[in-house]
Amino acid sequence: MTDFSRVADPVAERTEPVALKEWALVCDMLLSGRMTVLFRKGEINEKGFWVEADEFLLFPTYFHQNRDKVRPEFRAEFDAALSSAPPEGTLRVPALARVVEAIPVARNEGVYELEDLHLYTREQIDLRLEFRPKKPLVLLAVEVVTLRAPVDVPVLERYAGCSSWVPLEIGRYEIGSPVLSRAEIERTADRMRAAVR
Repeated sequence: MTDFSRVADPVAERTEPVALKEWALVCDMLLSGRMTVLFRKGEINEKGFWVEADEFLLFPTYFHQNRDKVRPEFRAEFDAALSSAPPEGTLRVPALARVVEAIPVARNEGVYELEDLHLYTREQIDLRLEFRPKKPLVLLAVEVVTLRAPVDVPVLERYAGCSSWVPLEIGRYEIGSPVLSRAEIERTADRMRAAVR
């Protein structure tokens, strides 16, 4: 795993940094520090999920989301996230994330113990595990770092479709502060390992 203890260059300019598509509500919860674990299985057109980059931008999505897949206490926030979408044709990039730990799991034993770290129902966890059962569900403990100001970029046709990772055309962006301390994310990673191994 890459050593992220270094101080990142506060101003980044890359040709096409990779972005991970994730539900808008999940992005909101990552940014508020209330969610520290991502659950990834790969999209319909993919053969599984793999960590393409240890550091990536967040790509909030507003399609193919189901209110019933989040626990009842998050459903009002689910509605609010969908209603606060940027103008059509615009992607608003709020933050980047750094992978601290990635653990593949094949069964739900132990995963339920992590409920306070995410918003999904148990049924949704089980559905993700059952989708392509020969492929593992990947749990990612991520450190989220805000951008000093969200960056709006045009949505290009090549961003469409069911894919996890997208090389994003984005210009200059300025890195802000981590949402949570590295020590807190390391504790999350420790809990993940203890729960599912």
